[in-house]
Amino acid sequence: MNETTQPMTNSAKLGMLFAASVAIAIGGTHSHVLGAMVKPLGDSYGWSRGDIAFALTISSFMHPFTNVAIGLLADRYPVRRIVLPGIVAFVLGTASLGLVTKEIWTWYAAYVLFTIAGSGISAILFTKLVVEHFSKRRGLALASALAGAGILVSTIPHIVLAMETMVGVKGVYPLIAACAFVLLIIPCWLFLPREESISHLALRNLPASVTEPKGGWRDVILSPVFQRLGIAFLLIGSCIGTFIVHLQPMLADAGLSRAEAASVALFVGPAMIVGRLGTGMLYDIFPTRLVTAVAFSLPAFACLWLINFPLDFLSASALAILIGLGMGSETDAVAYLSSRYFGTRRYGLVFGTLISLYGIGIGLASWLVGRAFDSTGSYDAVLIVLTGGVGIAILLLLSLGSPPPLVDDKH
Repeated sequence: MNETTQPMTNSAKLGMLFAASVAIAIGGTHSHVLGAMVKPLGDSYGWSRGDIAFALTISSFMHPFTNVAIGLLADRYPVRRIVLPGIVAFVLGTASLGLVTKEIWTWYAAYVLFTIAGSGISAILFTKLVVEHFSKRRGLALASALAGAGILVSTIPHIVLAMETMVGVKGVYPLIAACAFVLLIIPCWLFLPREESISHLALRNLPASVTEPKGGWRDVILSPVFQRLGIAFLLIGSCIGTFIVHLQPMLADAGLSRAEAASVALFVGPAMIVGRLGTGMLYDIFPTRLVTAVAFSLPAFACLWLINFPLDFLSASALAILIGLGMGSETDAVAYLSSRYFGTRRYGLVFGTLISLYGIGIGLASWLVGRAFDSTGSYDAVLIVLTGGVGIAILLLLSLGSPPPLVDDKH
């Protein structure tokens, strides 16, 4: 048996999960960094919240192109070959965000560059590795790879505040880039599989009816199941995106200081970890649609909380926990449902497209909600709309049939 057909050892799998967790955490937290930077960027350059958040909207509408391209590459080439140069691109793209001037177009241009460059360490690549090497405990494995982001999310407001104090607003993104390079290159170099082709390791003993969706990629994209999932994730992303970018300003508007708001954000990260690990474990035990429906309901409860109850530090901390649980669950749901309903051969394409729709929801809502606040001075009306959207997403999910049975192999 040659190198390209040897299955991974348990220790190699653990190393791969560690590298994936670190990379997904660093690559996926840029929107949380933006949330922490909204006020300092506005104070420094005179930009409105809506104008600043529009960069995330631009980024989200680019994601269908970058994510699908990366997904197709992941379905064809070894992930390691894509990720290592992708790290360099991500670092340069992040650093470019520190080169903006008071002209708002420079902010948008830098974010376009960052979006393209950052796709080289997309979660698509790392979750692709996980679904290929795990089936029996796939839910928990995916959750473990995705859970690392919770640690960074909880500390980003404090990290950004400390960096801003040290190097100023313009120096925050270059400093983040330098730290990211060190944290990314070491685990990815050491632990990502070196095989020329790894896709057959998890697929070679599985029936085609389980691992391969019927028809070509057009049949997948046009299938009712895919379209319902796409709309559902678009709606859920809209609700999550509101909290990612606007939670810190919401807390400030409620009377909390920046330091208090940053302290509240510390609860989001651990809750994300619990949400992801808990959802992953539940996926391995209970019906897929039931687990996802419960996960989808969490951001709606957060919206209702904000509408009906005033915030102080204690209630804001409880709200942050609820939001964190929702943030953790939803990304896990995208990855798991992609692999369960459409198999692993086209996982890169399916996950890349669905996570793009989820990202469009995040980016579009972050901008529209910012504009709504700029116009009305309140978030209440949009929170009511978002609650209704989540309800529609849950109904779409429950209308799906059960996914194909998950073959129990030794991975």
